[in-house]
Amino acid sequence: MVIRAAGPTDAETVAALNLACWRETYAGLVPEETMAEMTLEERLDHWRGAFAAERTHVLLASDAGAAAGFAAWRAHELALGGRLGRGAEISAIYLLRTAQRRGLGRALMRAMALEMREAGLKWASLTVLGGNLPARRFYEALGGRRFGRETHWRGAPQLAYGWRDLARLCAHQ
Repeated sequence: MVIRAAGPTDAETVAALNLACWRETYAGLVPEETMAEMTLEERLDHWRGAFAAERTHVLLASDAGAAAGFAAWRAHELALGGRLGRGAEISAIYLLRTAQRRGLGRALMRAMALEMREAGLKWASLTVLGGNLPARRFYEALGGRRFGRETHWRGAPQLAYGWRDLARLCAHQ
């Protein structure tokens, strides 16, 4: 397994992974019309924009030389009116089903947490679809705690998880 920083030349790979993972994970969790809106062109536009803006940090994971997943984060300062210090929003972590349950997700989360700490950040949060039970169990196993109210994304309930101390997330192997 190899995890490396991704850049603009990886936009097509990240977009294709994003679409494939959404189709594997979100079928039955979001309305069919939402799934139909998720196209490679739309995802490619999104990731080209994210790389151009240079605010999103993306890690690309490969296994046996093939792209298997990615994760993305960006600095975020809104939690509890800033009382927790500067933190990060994990905006994406996706693995192809064939790459799951082999330690790559933990490695991606740890790599992100290490980058966040190097950037001087203290905490991290993310949102997950409420019906995505495997992902919720994964975050909970890594010490993530639910907070806030249930919200909705494209007609599907979503929940927030967070880590108040990135050092604890860095320690998970």
